[in-house]
This record gives sequence, structure tokens and C-alpha cells, in this order.
Amino acid sequence: MTIDPGVPATPAGYVLAGKVSDFMPLTPSLSQAAGPPNDESHTNSESDLASTTACPVIGDCSVKGEEKDAHLIKVIEIPQPAGRYPPTKRVAVSFFHSKWYAFLNICPHQGSALSRGSMTDIEDMGIVWGAGVTCSLHGWTFDAISGQSDSTRFVVDTYDVKELDGFVYISEKPRNTHVAGPRRDFGGRELN
Repeated sequence: MTIDPGVPATPAGYVLAGKVSDFMPLTPSLSQAAGPPNDESHTNSESDLASTTACPVIGDCSVKGEEKDAHLIKVIEIPQPAGRYPPTKRVAVSFFHSKWYAFLNICPHQGSALSRGSMTDIEDMGIVWGAGVTCSLHGWTFDAISGQSDSTRFVVDTYDVKELDGFVYISEKPRNTHVAGPRRDFGGRELN
């Protein structure tokens, strides 16, 4: 295997997910964003952002939110130890409110891809205390750090993320193994 001299050594216990730029939405150039001179009717809609966003990472890629808060939820595959089935796990990665999050891409409810959902603020009485991912199928939300849900006892595995020298690395093992609750991964693949 050839090692790219531009890629730093992978930290022990982590896998390379890609360049930081692979996980950031590309915004239209200033000339596109401004629209025609004196044209106040032009806005950058979600479809405008989606059409200008590259998605080189495996699997789903979706842009959510307004341009100033736009974020991607992208899917990568991380290898499993020899003899495990499936041989890879699909992990969703997002950069939301200037923090990295990674979680198993399977909602334990009915196996939907969490990458099709959206990142949300977890708040109580107007105070934001964390970030979550909401499944697009039935609206279940899971804390992006602990993996716990607001509406079920099921837990989604979450992973540590490191950003080093312009590259993103995901831990090979879940960070929340200490969190009690049933986990369900539907054989390692999303059902829809």
C-alpha cells in the first residue's frame, strides 16, 4: 500500500475518514451568492447549497440548514476486527456548531439511515446543552455524544473524532460503551 506523503500518520485506535474539506459544505462563490446586481429576490436555498456541494465520502450526503449554519452528515465505513460481520461499520460524521460528531448510521427503531436526518440542538427551557441527530423516519432524536434518546431506551453507538493537520480521524471503537441500553444495528446495514 502506498502512503501519501501529505497525509499525517493515523493515531493509534483511529481510522482516517478524509480531509476536513470533505466534511464541509461548499458555499457558492461570492459572485453566485450575490446574484445579479440589485437583485434582492435571489436567496441561497438548500437546493442551491446541495448543487454546489461535493460528496466524495461513501454513502449518503445531505446539506441541512441555512447557509450560515449549513452542515453535512456524511457516511464513512470503518473496518471491524477480523471475523466480525459485517466487516465494516457505516458511521455518520458531522461538523455541527464548530464541533465534530460521529455515530452509527443506523437508527435502532426501524433501521433508517441517521444521515438522512438532521443535526439539532438539544435544549431545555431555552438553554442549549448539546447536539443531537434526529432520524428522518419517525423523529427519534439521539444525543450525538452519549447516544441516548429522548424517546426510547435504545442507544446509538457514538465515536470519538480527531482533527489533525487538515484530516479527520474516527475512533475504531465506540466512545459510549459505558452507556446502558439496548443497541440494535440490523445486521450493520440501513434498511431504507
